[in-house]
Amino acid sequence: MLGTITALRQRFPALFRLAREFNNYRANVAGVLILGPCISAVQPLAVRISQQIIDDLRGGVPTESFHRFSLWLVGLFAVSGLAKFFHNTLRRYLSERIVLKLRAKLFDRYLHMPQEALDHKRTGDLLSTIQNDLAQVAAGIDTVCDIFKEPLTFVGLVGVAVYYDWRLALITLIAAPVVVALFAISGAAVKRYSAENLEQYADLMSLGEQGVTGSRIVKVFRLEQPLLDSFRRIQDDYFRSLWRSIRVQEIGTPAVEFIGAILMAGIIVYGGYRVSSGALTAGDLIAFLLALGLAQMPIKKMNNAWLRLRIAEAASERIYSILDDSRPTTPERPVRHPPASWRADVRYEGVHLTYDGKPALDGVSFGVQEGECVAIVGHSGSGKSSLVNLLPRLYEAQKGRVLLGGIDTRDLALGDLRSRISAVTQDVFLFNDTVYQNILYGRPSATRREVERAAEQAHCAEFIAKLPRGFEAKVGDRGVRLSGGERQRLAIARAILRGAPVLILDEATSSLDSESERVVQDALDELMEGKTSLLVAHRFSSLRRADRIVVLDNGKVREAGTHEELMARRGLFTALFESQMGKTS
Repeated sequence: MLGTITALRQRFPALFRLAREFNNYRANVAGVLILGPCISAVQPLAVRISQQIIDDLRGGVPTESFHRFSLWLVGLFAVSGLAKFFHNTLRRYLSERIVLKLRAKLFDRYLHMPQEALDHKRTGDLLSTIQNDLAQVAAGIDTVCDIFKEPLTFVGLVGVAVYYDWRLALITLIAAPVVVALFAISGAAVKRYSAENLEQYADLMSLGEQGVTGSRIVKVFRLEQPLLDSFRRIQDDYFRSLWRSIRVQEIGTPAVEFIGAILMAGIIVYGGYRVSSGALTAGDLIAFLLALGLAQMPIKKMNNAWLRLRIAEAASERIYSILDDSRPTTPERPVRHPPASWRADVRYEGVHLTYDGKPALDGVSFGVQEGECVAIVGHSGSGKSSLVNLLPRLYEAQKGRVLLGGIDTRDLALGDLRSRISAVTQDVFLFNDTVYQNILYGRPSATRREVERAAEQAHCAEFIAKLPRGFEAKVGDRGVRLSGGERQRLAIARAILRGAPVLILDEATSSLDSESERVVQDALDELMEGKTSLLVAHRFSSLRRADRIVVLDNGKVREAGTHEELMARRGLFTALFESQMGKTS
């Protein structure tokens, strides 16, 4: 027995892993398992009552007996109805609760997934898993109860058949190997096709998400038809795979019915002979045929449940692959508690970083003193964004160290580290929520007055007052209902509210017009006051607040110093500066 379970566990690892989720709902599982036999007993008992009625009719039994039989049937199905109600509600409760738990686990993984892992995932895959894959798992859990209940119904009906004539019952066992083989072949095919379905559905979700979020580019470049053609092509592939799966699933029921019809024909011929010889009564034969006919239904249900379970297995494999793949790739060191008095100085020491085998940073070393603003400049692809992304540990350096307050950032708990850092980027992300809530995300424990004060410091008060509902106005997905300058100022207000001593600015004004840039720059001045700032500069006009400048080229520090010192050297910085100023003059 133990060997059989081990073999099944090795063959169906995702299903056994999913089964562990039932441990938290043992009372509900017990209820389902207890009520299952109650429901399963109804049909065999109904067959037995039917046989008694038929034989009594032939014997001329008084009408009082039929009243008794009628009451038995009403009571039997009343109990069955209650049992089915509680069985089905408990079953649905189990499936929904387990799916809720898995969905929360997935979303938690998405939120805590290392940035490097996220970079290798498509949004469509993640959305498809949390929607469609979980729906398939829910359907599988919902039907798994049939795998425990329907065999009992089948055994009960076969037991009734054996009770009436074991010879006839023995004939029915001839079909057992055929039915088992049918289950095995169809189950394997359905799982294979389902794995293809789920992948293709993820492709559809990914393309749909890109078409909606990139709607402006789609319209400007007139990409509607090419995207629609791609969508239809993927959808056709999805349908072909789905149709193969449907055909395999639907062949089971008529196949079982056909096998049953062949058996029924043989039993009628042989059973008729047994009745004519006096070995069976007419009631016995009718009850036997009724039991055999009813026995087909649990077989059909078991087949359907098995197929749904194989689909759930394919979905579970995708879910657990994400849960496993999204675990942190860099082991945590023993966490040191932050000192009572933090220093806000930053230092890079011999930092190396690679993306997919390509070097992004090569031995970078420099420091930023507390309260100092250091600008990072260089050609596109020189490693500027990679450098600042190491500070909050969005990525991990392969060699070297990044220190905050003299402590290696890998020795700090992520919560402690990131609570000391704020960021304002060129590509501002706002949630589809109110203006107030988007600012409050900077520090959820802040009071309303603190939120309003942060908005004033970020020069948001004027445009917020003009919104239909002020602070309670919804900003839309990614802040689409606001202008670029308004989105930037809300992001600055969020960073002001956070009050972190270290600030990352990834050229927050590069995409703005001159008027908006002036207002946003004033807000940035408020934000940067007294902060240790790393400024990624794409436009050299933003260097006016920088105390020092670090010039990157191919992932290495080529120059460092003040603006005047670098210009006097007539090196890479001068070439970059004159090239950009020449383009803007």
